Amino acid sequence: MADPDDLLIKADALMGRNHPGRAPARPYAEIPVLEEVVDFHPGIDDLPLLTEYVVTKPLDEEQIEALAAGIRVSLLADLQPSIDALIEQRLRDELAPMVERVFDGLRGELHVLAREILNDAVHAAVEQELDRRKRPG
Repeated sequence: MADPDDLLIKADALMGRNHPGRAPARPYAEIPVLEEVVDFHPGIDDLPLLTEYVVTKPLDEEQIEALAAGIRVSLLADLQPSIDALIEQRLRDELAPMVERVFDGLRGELHVLAREILNDAVHAAVEQELDRRKRPG
């Protein structure tokens, strides 16, 4: 069986002939390896510890209202894009068909009105022409 490094070198050389600007691959021996050993001493601990106790008093009504107002403003600011998108979607889904029905009804009424106006105009024009032809002239 062929040596894997030898096969890789040959494949790399073949690819280098077809792609001259390509840099040759490095052999596996040049892959970086972590060699530094870290000693852990369980007795030496630099982790920060909570050593202070904070005693808080209950909030009064004014502080609660101020906190609630701040939370409302923050939530509305965060949720506003979602609220706007939801309103836009609901308007599209519910209002658009309603407006379309109103326009369809209005379109039908306008069509009937236009027919009546045209019919009256044609009738008046025919009457005028008949009157003109009846007069001696």
